[in-house]
Amino acid sequence: MKAAILVDENNALCMLHDLGVHAIRWYQFFRAIHAALENDFGQADVGYHFYGCLPPKFVSAENFTNRTKFFKSLQRDGIQVHKGFCYCDSNGVLTEKGIDVEISLDLFEFSLDDYDLLFVFSGDGDLAPAIRRAQQRTKVVAVVSRLQSAHQIKKWADGVLYLEDVIRLLDDQHVIRKQPQKPFEERAIYVRQQQESECIA
Repeated sequence: MKAAILVDENNALCMLHDLGVHAIRWYQFFRAIHAALENDFGQADVGYHFYGCLPPKFVSAENFTNRTKFFKSLQRDGIQVHKGFCYCDSNGVLTEKGIDVEISLDLFEFSLDDYDLLFVFSGDGDLAPAIRRAQQRTKVVAVVSRLQSAHQIKKWADGVLYLEDVIRLLDDQHVIRKQPQKPFEERAIYVRQQQESECIA
């Protein structure tokens, strides 16, 4: 069997954060899906693909350097990194661009290259047309959280693998949970928000 796992970083992190997960060891995440696949279907040749963006160096050289190191660490683990770009508006707000196009093109290309199964970790409905096109030659499984609606992805995918079930396959050392705020900190944040709202009023 020939398969690929495609991770949309920004979309994936939103789902993880909603589940109280701050970060995970990405190699172990890929391996968990890979192992589950081989458990069901036997030996499989599986490609690991990660889609993320680099912030412009002129906006933050430190963030650019840290992200570059992060991508290199993924590549050392055998994960192929596909880079989009960030658009910086006049207010300095960064917007991720090009990731959905990269994933869509790869979905179609992998289907032409006789992949048997494609896992897509994303709830982005813009990928639905690419999923439908890829399904002419292969099967597509969506990896999404139960908390995500992701109607289009769930509707068109051949199957759904829930993120919560994948996380259960990981050792605790590979999952970094969000630290709950202490009561005093929560109270301090609440008071500060109230003061700010009063100032605005």
